[in-house]
Amino acid sequence: MERTKKLIFFFIISVILGVFSPRAGFPQFSKKLPSHKPKLIVTIVLDPFSFDQLNRYHDRFGEGGFRKLTDQGCYFRNARYNFFFTESTSGIATLATGANPSVHGITGASWYEPLYNREIRCTEDDQASAVGGSFENGQHSPVKLLTSTLGDEMRLNSRFGSKVFSVSIDAESAVLLGGHLANGIYWFDDVNGIWMSSSFYMDSLPQWVHQFNEKDLTRFYLQKSWNTLLPLTNYTASLSDSTDTRKGINNHTLFPYNLKKLSAVGRKKENLSLIRLTPYANTFTKDFVTNLILNEQLGKDNTCDFLGVVFSANHYILDAFGPMSVEAEDAMLRLDQDIADFISFIDKEIGKENVLLILTASRGITPDPTYMQTLRMPSGYFNPNQAMALLRSYLNVIYGEGNWVKGYHNHQIYLNHILIENANLNLYTMQDKVADFMIQFIGVNRTITAHALRESGNTGDLFIRLQNGYFPKRSGDIFVILDPGWEEKTGDKESNGTGFWYDSHVPLIWYGWKMPRKIIYYPVDISAVAPTLSFFLNIPAPNGSQGILLEYLLDGKI
Repeated sequence: MERTKKLIFFFIISVILGVFSPRAGFPQFSKKLPSHKPKLIVTIVLDPFSFDQLNRYHDRFGEGGFRKLTDQGCYFRNARYNFFFTESTSGIATLATGANPSVHGITGASWYEPLYNREIRCTEDDQASAVGGSFENGQHSPVKLLTSTLGDEMRLNSRFGSKVFSVSIDAESAVLLGGHLANGIYWFDDVNGIWMSSSFYMDSLPQWVHQFNEKDLTRFYLQKSWNTLLPLTNYTASLSDSTDTRKGINNHTLFPYNLKKLSAVGRKKENLSLIRLTPYANTFTKDFVTNLILNEQLGKDNTCDFLGVVFSANHYILDAFGPMSVEAEDAMLRLDQDIADFISFIDKEIGKENVLLILTASRGITPDPTYMQTLRMPSGYFNPNQAMALLRSYLNVIYGEGNWVKGYHNHQIYLNHILIENANLNLYTMQDKVADFMIQFIGVNRTITAHALRESGNTGDLFIRLQNGYFPKRSGDIFVILDPGWEEKTGDKESNGTGFWYDSHVPLIWYGWKMPRKIIYYPVDISAVAPTLSFFLNIPAPNGSQGILLEYLLDGKI
């Protein structure tokens, strides 16, 4: 009897504790379970971003941005692009399609087109017209992207129920990340300082975009002064904020930057494109995409949506000030705040358990050759204009007067095939002659001809990456590979993007829906992102996809 009373007593106590436990019966304390599939995929692309920046600025980052992603997400520390040459446009196209340039066809921001006898931009389309912005900034579409993207496959396989959007201040980045079937692709119009699109995607801007543009945030940000977020003495990861080689903003190279004064052109005109040279371009992008999520109701139903966001301000800031500048560091710290705000927004608006966020970069960053030279490190600049002038003179001596060289784009020399054929010359022989001539320049590591890439059985790492970046109809006749640490430079314009580690190694972080907290050290290829996401959604991978699934996210190892 006594034993029965004790059992009843303990049972009653257990029930009471269960009922009145602070975690029982109160939904706000219960753990939210992730949905069967993510309701929204967000791909954030930093253009560009060096892997080591996560470590260099780690102590200055806040808790809610980069550190939150690396601490709470699945962090691949050994991710890279597996092709030459790593331009931003090629990287973004590879991320979106799961294919290398040899398949998707975007070999760079531009290439020489023999049919038109001119340089072709990778998203230019004279059949597209501006929607909401200036004519000159409106002729963009993905017609030169030869494969489908993740967003395209999501639209097709949901019978167009999935909503797909992409945003960047650069039209090329937004178009390539979003693809062919997107509901909306938006980019910045330098002329009017507003967000715009093209007729390829829509006939007119949605009302909410008009309302956002009416806020005139470009001019709002250009009324500000850009000063350091922290005291200058805190920027110990950077070089001095005054160097002789920096272009700056209108030749102004010292904090603070009075943007109202610097953007003024005459008494009543402004250079609205100046916002690109400031971290406010990233904030402006974040402002727009948060409005897009709310107005387009992304992630609000059971059909997964896609949003691509490219933060591009650092591209222009690095060009103006260099990768080791205080300006570059300050822009990173401000971007960290923008990303923290954005993560907080989507966590509250849609729920971390419903959103799969991927953060990576379009390419890495080449160390500043000028600074490297002061340290007596092997580095320097290669001037392609001077090299082409000497090459043309050489070919005129060998073959007679003629326009033998059509152009030089993205580390590649394009020869005049028609002239060579009409002169009854052997194209491969001339390619070899040019390759032998170019190898003599200081800073040139090696030269490889197109016919060698097509016909050689070489399976070395260099050849594989060159072949991955080679598209016969758009690539040149001779590839010029510079020594590590070297950049191309013509006047004030610098061009980087090699296949070396510093240009191809980028961060890759998966955060949110079903993603574990884990650091992965195994090597992975960025081309794996799109097919892995397709696997999660149980849809076909993009039709040109070459990437191998990230098994670490699939087979239970983590």
